[in-house]
Amino acid sequence: MQKPIFAFALTAFVIAALVGRSALAQSNDKSLNAIARADGYSVQWLLPDRAVQLYRPGVIVVLHPGATMYEVNDRVEFGDVAPRYINGDMLVSNALAARLGRLAALATAANRTSQGRLMPVTGQQNTVAGALTVDARRQNGAEAVHVSGHAPSGAPVTITLLATISPDLPTVVLSRNDLQPDVNGQFEATISIAPDYLRDTLVQVLATAPGASPAQTVVVVGPPNAGVNVPFDQPYCPNNLCPL
Repeated sequence: MQKPIFAFALTAFVIAALVGRSALAQSNDKSLNAIARADGYSVQWLLPDRAVQLYRPGVIVVLHPGATMYEVNDRVEFGDVAPRYINGDMLVSNALAARLGRLAALATAANRTSQGRLMPVTGQQNTVAGALTVDARRQNGAEAVHVSGHAPSGAPVTITLLATISPDLPTVVLSRNDLQPDVNGQFEATISIAPDYLRDTLVQVLATAPGASPAQTVVVVGPPNAGVNVPFDQPYCPNNLCPL
């Protein structure tokens, strides 16, 4: 008789703990849009999996609803509670909100070191005059894209490459690259598309800069030397006897 009572008590305890944890998590929910405004992030929604990309110079964070794993630049981290998607916003825990704040502060410190000036973390992004534009094309002879464009003068630009390889698979981040425009706001770079070498897939080129609306374009992956006839790659036809 004692075993059933003990099992029932243990089950009730576990259920109560789970309910309590869920209630605590929901009570600690923070709006990701509000966090982004407070920490100076720009927000980009990545379809089709409704992931959210937060970006500011020096740091890009990709969060997925229902997953504790998230991406910070080129590494993976884990949160305590999975974010939840609700009405065009994502709700995150206090711990994750604090982590996003620390990442923003670290990016600010890194910018101060590299540029010799402090870019303050405030509730609003720095406003810079001018529009952000981006153009991209396949780089001949390489598995890469050549990216160029114009940014507000003095504003660092982050180029994010995202790959869409199938309607049934989520968009994935290939790389993130920080560029510094010249005094006229012009920037350009050749960026590898690794590891997406699959022909006819889509590479989205997303340009972001503080205070400017994001700009983007799409490149279709093709052979690095399209249209080039290489003798070695032609069939061998002795005495021109190859079938037509």
